[in-house]
Amino acid sequence: MKKTVFVLAAFFAATCVVSGAPFTIVSYNIHHGGTLEGTLDVARAGRVVAAEKPRFAGIQEVDMKTKRVNGLDSCAELAKATGMHATFAKGIDYQGGEYGVAFLSREKPLSVRRIPLPGKEPRVLLLCEFEDCWAGTMHLDLAKECRIKSIDIIEKVVKELSAKKAVFLMGDWNANPASTELGMIRKFMQVVSCEDVATFHGTKLSEAERVNANHCIDFIAVDAAHAARYKASDARVVEDRKTSDHAPIRVTLDK
Repeated sequence: MKKTVFVLAAFFAATCVVSGAPFTIVSYNIHHGGTLEGTLDVARAGRVVAAEKPRFAGIQEVDMKTKRVNGLDSCAELAKATGMHATFAKGIDYQGGEYGVAFLSREKPLSVRRIPLPGKEPRVLLLCEFEDCWAGTMHLDLAKECRIKSIDIIEKVVKELSAKKAVFLMGDWNANPASTELGMIRKFMQVVSCEDVATFHGTKLSEAERVNANHCIDFIAVDAAHAARYKASDARVVEDRKTSDHAPIRVTLDK
């Protein structure tokens, strides 16, 4: 599988980020832009993100020019809707295009890392470097054994990067707060998003979805080495239950 990362400049000028100022992080599984009303509207998902005025937003289930989205460049659509830079990392080839995760940022990344993760459907960790931190997103596999293997890989990467800069991770981790997987993650990351409200509500609720329905499975976290430097506030689920089968989550961090 080729290791290609697409970086798309936002159509609007990105807002300058003042060093040391509070900033907001969002994580959102957008269900490829398919709404629960049966329409396809990637821009709508982007507007939901934009309303929170984040510095960073990790986006999962992103289609790039697939048949399912009628050939739409979803990253360009998200960039246009939010006024942010959009960085894409492929997990798999899908329906004539690519499927994976995206990262939206006010600043253009200094560098980008794409790290393959195990999965029955191959997964990926996307990390973007900025002057003061690394930030990125992943969508962990439905299979527990694959999630556990992924976390071992992620831990090594986070410990390497956090030796020099803070690391923020966000995404759909397909595991609830009391799970073995979250216990593993808490050894090297501190979750700063809310954990007491369900983030996944499902659509038709397949067997896999029933396992996670009405649970918190989306998270935002900062590496353990830097966690004490950040104060979290306004950590909550954005109560939009129609744009996607997940609700977006957000948190504001102040250094």
